[in-house]
Amino acid sequence: MESYQEELAQIKTILKNNPKGMTVSDIAHEIHINRNSVAKYLDILLISGHVEMVTFGPAKVFFPSSRIPLTALLNSTHDFIVLLNRELKFFQVSENLLKFIEIQRSEIIGRPIQTFAVSFFEIPELAQNAKKALEGAEQSIEKQYIKNKQLFYLWIKHIPTTFDDGEPGVTLVIEDITDRKQNEEKMKRSIHEWETTFNSISDMIFIQDNDFFILRANRSFAEFLHRTPEECVGKKCHQLLHNLNNSHSSCPCQQVQKTKKTATVEIYEPHLGRYLEITASPIFTDSGEITGSVHIMKDITERKRKEV
Repeated sequence: MESYQEELAQIKTILKNNPKGMTVSDIAHEIHINRNSVAKYLDILLISGHVEMVTFGPAKVFFPSSRIPLTALLNSTHDFIVLLNRELKFFQVSENLLKFIEIQRSEIIGRPIQTFAVSFFEIPELAQNAKKALEGAEQSIEKQYIKNKQLFYLWIKHIPTTFDDGEPGVTLVIEDITDRKQNEEKMKRSIHEWETTFNSISDMIFIQDNDFFILRANRSFAEFLHRTPEECVGKKCHQLLHNLNNSHSSCPCQQVQKTKKTATVEIYEPHLGRYLEITASPIFTDSGEITGSVHIMKDITERKRKEV
């Protein structure tokens, strides 16, 4: 494999001395090499990140790249970073990963990913996906890892990489997503607990927006209408309760939107043949705007008949 290291170093030096930028012709004239060869060398430097290019009309102008030292870059992120060479051996590792797995740099540099995957993370996919990434296929996986009896969730990316010398390799970016996963689990549990409570209440409850569309309905409300909660969502309350295309004349929701206070009404619904007591309470945003209302509905038919 041709390296062109001398020519590449010469071009980088020239660009460093001309920070305002140079064209291919400028560089070719400066180092006495034909334009086609210079263009090839610049492509190599562009790919490896050593130069940057800006187009001005028909001209391409090249500048020295502002490069961050690799060690500083690796240690500036909270993610765990690993660089593997074409033999899938470690040649650079971020400090935070060394601390996480509690080993010295000398214990890992030069070792193949296969031994690391087995002895430290016990994740065989690390080595399998590294091999695929070396062949050009980016891979991402989510895995669990237990350290000192503590469960960690890791999101692992295997990124195909070309290094400065043109050699292929792989970059592993290992993100600790434990906090995010735990928050997701807490949220799922909270939602489940809320839904369990919501559906265990004997009163009929539904939540609707300002346009009378039902957003949530508990099981009691749905069963009263011989439906499932899912079948109620997206319907307008006056369609389900009153079989009307427009809001009921005694609709408590309209009162709530006008007064921003809780309203209770008693109505006889011939569509259902039942007396209903409906209490609507407003739902406010942080700025005090009403976004909808919570309705608690009771079947008071028996009570009304006794009163008669």
